[in-house]
Amino acid sequence: MDRWRYSRPLTVAIGCLLAAGVGVVEVLYRLPPVPFDQVNYFDAAWGFPSHTSYISDHQVLRHGLTVPIRMAQELFGYSQAAFLAVPILSGVLLAVSVYVIGLLLFNRTVGFAAAVLTVGNSMVFPNLTTPLPDVLATALMCAALAVALALRQRRLLVAGTRRREIVALLFVGALLGWSYLAREYMVFVWPLIPLMLIRRVRMIRLGWLIVPLLVVGGGEALLNTLAYGDPLARLHVAAHHGDGPPLSDEPWRNEHLGHSAQWYLTRLAAIVGAAPEALWLKAAVAATVVGAFFSRRIGFLLVWALLFYVPLVALGGLLDPYQPRLRINVQRYWLPLIPAIVLALVAVTWLLVSNRARVVPFLRERARLRSTLASLAVLAAVAVPVGIAQHARATGDTDPYARYAANGATELEDFRSWLQRTDSVDTLWANPSTNRVVGIYLNPTFGRPAWDGELTVWHRVDEPQPDDHVVLYSARTPTCGACMVHAQDILGDPVRIPASWRLVFQANDRQVEVYRVR
Repeated sequence: MDRWRYSRPLTVAIGCLLAAGVGVVEVLYRLPPVPFDQVNYFDAAWGFPSHTSYISDHQVLRHGLTVPIRMAQELFGYSQAAFLAVPILSGVLLAVSVYVIGLLLFNRTVGFAAAVLTVGNSMVFPNLTTPLPDVLATALMCAALAVALALRQRRLLVAGTRRREIVALLFVGALLGWSYLAREYMVFVWPLIPLMLIRRVRMIRLGWLIVPLLVVGGGEALLNTLAYGDPLARLHVAAHHGDGPPLSDEPWRNEHLGHSAQWYLTRLAAIVGAAPEALWLKAAVAATVVGAFFSRRIGFLLVWALLFYVPLVALGGLLDPYQPRLRINVQRYWLPLIPAIVLALVAVTWLLVSNRARVVPFLRERARLRSTLASLAVLAAVAVPVGIAQHARATGDTDPYARYAANGATELEDFRSWLQRTDSVDTLWANPSTNRVVGIYLNPTFGRPAWDGELTVWHRVDEPQPDDHVVLYSARTPTCGACMVHAQDILGDPVRIPASWRLVFQANDRQVEVYRVR
């Protein structure tokens, strides 16, 4: 019986992972991303460990993200599959980790519902197909918490023997170190691990947590010293990342700097309030606070939330409004908080319905029926906000530039298909930003290159030759802001196509245009 009790969560988790794998394949073919200005980390990985001049220092130095992307590029090349691999697998890990946490704290229904809402809400979902550090760091942190919870509960899989316990502690430490390499501010939540384990694991064994952290810290310092001449390069860069643009950028400064204390303290409410399912996310915040007074397990989630919220707001401008260290006005900076409040919302719904059902005489002695009613209430409480968020994405309410393709077939994929069909394109010119975006789509999702011509960077001083081709992406809309700026820099504002050029391909309201120079 004991073996079955600890293996059941593992079996369900593996089942979720396999189901998520099927979902990954579906996403690869039906939900291709348009990377826009978010190819910096992808290019930083392609040039790793050297520094690419047009990429910010903090992006080059996030080795926890760039190294996995570089591994994907070694496997798939500079392609769409490599672009998608790390963010999608991060989403899978996040969903499975939240499920396990919900299972260990409450039950399978809470875990499943929380996992769905965690990846399906409007704050997390748009980041599941973009190689940014936030989802990866959050997923790694949640995985570490899941294993630590299993250790606290003395699950046989991780605590059945001394060796298993040591391996589990090493694994938790490695996950923590990796999360730090992806996003520095994940250290805010680290104290939650020793707080959980301090009285459940012998103090001398807790030291095994530190071993991977020392390896990670030492390895990063060595790499930074050899590659960049500064062992603390990432920390030095991160310390000034929140400062933003130069002092001359007055609009940016007026929006982000010098606000009252109330402005910084209420950023969480403003961030979740901007989502289509804002009411549900605000309810999740309230459930985390109120529920902690009635349940120690929800109190654990409140501690998780506070450990992240307090230093984020303090360093985001509360302590020094004119020199913030973190950009708390950026939605994805709050992602590590989402699993905690979502778990609290789902758990409070479950506990409330289950406990209130005991009052009904007909249900008092029918535990299974009470559980079924609570499960239905939880699933409804999750289906509504996820449905609202998905409807907003599919109709373009949350993205006026239609960067989310509910059924795939984006304009860049249409462009790639056209390029595969034609034999007349030998030289293709693209401005610097468009060059970086289009380069990802010159290879198919998997397989051999779709085109064997020459992609040339186009600057203002360059002159494409007759029979060459020029590709414009997002030249008239800010879907890719940098692409539009570069196109206007070369062809004027508004963009004026030379009379001698002939349009040979156009996709999705001129989002992608290809011209032949004559």
